[in-house]
Amino acid sequence: MLETVDILFLIVSVLGAAQAIFLIVLLMDKEKRGLAANRWLMVFSFSVGMSFVDDILDPLINPLMNLYLVPVFAPFFFAFFPSIYLYFCEISGVEASRPYRHFLVLFPVTAAIGLLVYLKRARMVVDGEYGRDDGLTIAFSSDGLAEFVLLGTVILFCISFIVYMTGIWLRARHYRHQTDWQTQADSKRLNRWVTELLVGMTSLFTVFTLTNLFDLFVLQSEWLSLAVKAAFVLVFFRMCQVIAQNPTLFVPSDPIDAVASTAPVFEGMRKDGDPLTPRAFVDDETAARIRTSLDRIVTGRDTMFDPLLTMPKLAAEVGVSPNQLSFVLNRHLGKSFFDFVNQVRIEKASRLLIGEPDRTILDIATSVGFNSKSTFNQAFKKVTGITPSAYRQKNT
Repeated sequence: MLETVDILFLIVSVLGAAQAIFLIVLLMDKEKRGLAANRWLMVFSFSVGMSFVDDILDPLINPLMNLYLVPVFAPFFFAFFPSIYLYFCEISGVEASRPYRHFLVLFPVTAAIGLLVYLKRARMVVDGEYGRDDGLTIAFSSDGLAEFVLLGTVILFCISFIVYMTGIWLRARHYRHQTDWQTQADSKRLNRWVTELLVGMTSLFTVFTLTNLFDLFVLQSEWLSLAVKAAFVLVFFRMCQVIAQNPTLFVPSDPIDAVASTAPVFEGMRKDGDPLTPRAFVDDETAARIRTSLDRIVTGRDTMFDPLLTMPKLAAEVGVSPNQLSFVLNRHLGKSFFDFVNQVRIEKASRLLIGEPDRTILDIATSVGFNSKSTFNQAFKKVTGITPSAYRQKNT
């Protein structure tokens, strides 16, 4: 017979697992161009989803079988922090080298938890078909190896929490600095999303860590654990809502043109924003080659419609440094990186608006790399002088 708390745990866990699956499906639907950063949210969703699956099984199977499943589900807790950290790395433009290294800790953790299960199995008092767990908390007065292994695992978890949360805040700060150089509408929207995610994850991870420490060192509290699980469900719900409203989650900033943290393109800037003395000089032959490469990329690839496109990525496609590319865009084409990309995207969107009248404006906007309908409308009107809906009505 299930108790009230077990029933509530089961309901919350089913909702959480369903939300995790739905969130992963939403993220996978963003096409390959959007998976660079979204994949880490998918890892986070999968990891939390596995903890919900564990909670679903808890009241349905006997305690001994639950014990054997601990090494399967518990290590996923150690994937929460690095997955969110790598997401913030991706959106801030700071590419993490060999990101898989952040998850190597799962192997020793799994081994340690497997040892705990082996040691704890001896403490199980078997009663017929089921086993009654006599509990395993930190007991410093005991002479058991299990307490020592568990304490080491807890310390590792706390260190992971502190290190990764510090990194997440630093990456978020860098990202918000970058978005300040975008259009005002984008900057506000992006900063709101990052702030909401940052504060939400920080609060959730902190409460989650403290709750687990409380369960281990003081007293197991099922109701407190239930509240934390419900909070995860609410976070998933909010993430699904934000993704539905902002299909690609973010648009990377233009740090080179904005004279951000990377090496400056110009020695100085006038108050009106015009460059003074160019530092990255490009001769006419090199400029012509860069322009030819840009034409080839614009006409022959989907690079320009990548929602994660940045100046360094485009420069790598062209085969020059970001400074050289920025110099050619500003001096030879008279455009900033942001204006150049938007021009190409709007031209493509204009053809789609006329050629595919049944497609929605939002669908066309996201297909050419814009993150929301409002951003698309703003850019479209800047280029054409009218809104996308007015353009479609005028030309059909």
